[in-house]
Amino acid sequence: MPVSKDLEDDPRARSGAPARFVSRADWALLEAVRHGDGSAAQALYERLYPVVDHTLHRVLRIREPDFDDLVQITFERIVRAIAQERFLGRSALTTWAAAIAGHVAIDHLRRNVREQSALGDLPPAPVTAPEPRMEAREEIRRLQGVLARMPARLVEPVLLFDVLGHTLEDVAETLGISKSAAQSRLHRGRKELVRRAGTPTGK
Repeated sequence: MPVSKDLEDDPRARSGAPARFVSRADWALLEAVRHGDGSAAQALYERLYPVVDHTLHRVLRIREPDFDDLVQITFERIVRAIAQERFLGRSALTTWAAAIAGHVAIDHLRRNVREQSALGDLPPAPVTAPEPRMEAREEIRRLQGVLARMPARLVEPVLLFDVLGHTLEDVAETLGISKSAAQSRLHRGRKELVRRAGTPTGK
């Protein structure tokens, strides 16, 4: 995998990306992937798989039958974004990858909501767990449905900050906005989540 020999060759210098968020090793890895290096693509997969897996599981809560497909979709989006030079180093590589995985998970939830709406009310699932646990799972599913119906710009800060546990600074850098704007958007997202959660349909 090619590695920059000096600071002048550092991709951060060419892109103007802030060096404090991304290591030279990660920039070298991204450059190699951008140039079609197969071994670099595998190294990127190994580098980001833990955060992608964790994020998908954190949002979806269960490993659905098509979980591996969602992992694959996430990496396809990551590689496409790298090829199009859309990673600008505004946040750590892992934070950026987590945001993409979060979008994939929300897209998946949106598809499920649309399919359930098209099919109408489905019969309740058989009880296979103690009542409190079933109630908790139903509440999680309901909140997932609410998030899936919310505008993306309001979901993003709630997902990154409240669900995935990133700092407000991380949220701002990942979204490319100021910290105050991130805080404002997070506040609006939370209000919208509470409002929709208080209605039977989540709309």
